[in-house]
Amino acid sequence: MLLRSLCSVCLLIQVTTISAFLYDTSLYVPKHLDFLLSQSNLTRDIFNGYDATLSPIYTKNDPTKPIGYDPESPKRWNYTILLYSLKLVEVIEPEEKVSVVMEIMEVYWYDPRLTWNKTLYDDVDYFYTRQANVWSPTLSAFGVNDLIDFRDQDFRLVCVNSVGMIYDYVSVRVSANCPMDVSRFPFDSQICQIRFCLPVFNAAEVEILNTIYQGVLKAEAWKTMGNSEWKLVNISNRVETLRYDDGFGNLDLGIYEITIRRNPLYYIYMIIFPSFIINALSIIGVFMKGADKMSRLNVGLTNIMTMTFILGVMADKIPRTGTVPLLGIYIIMNLVIMIIAIGIVTGITELRRWAAPILKRKHSKFSGKLETFLGPPLEYSCAVLLELATLAMFFMMIGFWLDDS
Repeated sequence: MLLRSLCSVCLLIQVTTISAFLYDTSLYVPKHLDFLLSQSNLTRDIFNGYDATLSPIYTKNDPTKPIGYDPESPKRWNYTILLYSLKLVEVIEPEEKVSVVMEIMEVYWYDPRLTWNKTLYDDVDYFYTRQANVWSPTLSAFGVNDLIDFRDQDFRLVCVNSVGMIYDYVSVRVSANCPMDVSRFPFDSQICQIRFCLPVFNAAEVEILNTIYQGVLKAEAWKTMGNSEWKLVNISNRVETLRYDDGFGNLDLGIYEITIRRNPLYYIYMIIFPSFIINALSIIGVFMKGADKMSRLNVGLTNIMTMTFILGVMADKIPRTGTVPLLGIYIIMNLVIMIIAIGIVTGITELRRWAAPILKRKHSKFSGKLETFLGPPLEYSCAVLLELATLAMFFMMIGFWLDDS
């Protein structure tokens, strides 16, 4: 009995403590209650008879005629997109696809049925409500591979103000097609477009406007919008109209265009520099004095197989287009230099075997010098020239890197 009494006292103390903690008189001031009452009256009045399944878009026009042909009809219905933030997720070069996460801070449109005189409702100028309570257009990405909306379908909110403007927030991941120019790979820059539209509605009925938040246009903000391989160097916006001959299918497209530049360091220290070292050492091995012909050929053939393998690794990173990338040209040139080195070694050996008996029979001073030159001096001269060519190719690639920095 005593234990039960103690438990009852403890429970009473806990309930009293929780009630005291939750109750805050500052949250229930009369002004707040008056606002809630005015807001309740406002929403009751404006939603009375409102049909959220019908759009406010004016449709009594002829889409085959020029825009504005009827001066008495209202102007085209405006839909505005404001880009607040953008984050580059990945770039898949073989598929020519770029994925970004876009935070569209405000997507706002006009519904004349949701207007009121705020002086009649205690100066309530706007309120928040579930998106399902109002008519909302369907913003779609045009010509994309994938679109993921991160918002919960059941908890989407909109803001409605007294002049009938409705504000929304969209957070989406867009995977868009991006035709790529890889001629300067890995020192390339790509320009990709993310296009939005309102399907079903044509350009005679709806006008799309798009803009960018001023903070996003600063170069400092771009530093955080790229990833480890790509950095954002520019972002712009414009509106284009997709036109057809009949005029009926014309569609406004809100376009955000991003320019991204590749960080080439990975390819410099994983492909370019190792290729240079391998080629330089292989040339020394091919022309090494005292080595037999088969050992020299083995060094050259091993180099050729290595360069071929590197070409295969590079081919997996770029789309299969008709353009040979800069890195591919560099590797092919290294391959050609090694083939020339093998050809020179083989040719000098055969030339010396053929010319030596002839020169020895002449017994002249010039013949003696020529016979000597056909030995190590000729090989060393060719080796130096090929090393210089290899070095020139390497510095050319470094020059492209410094030019982009």
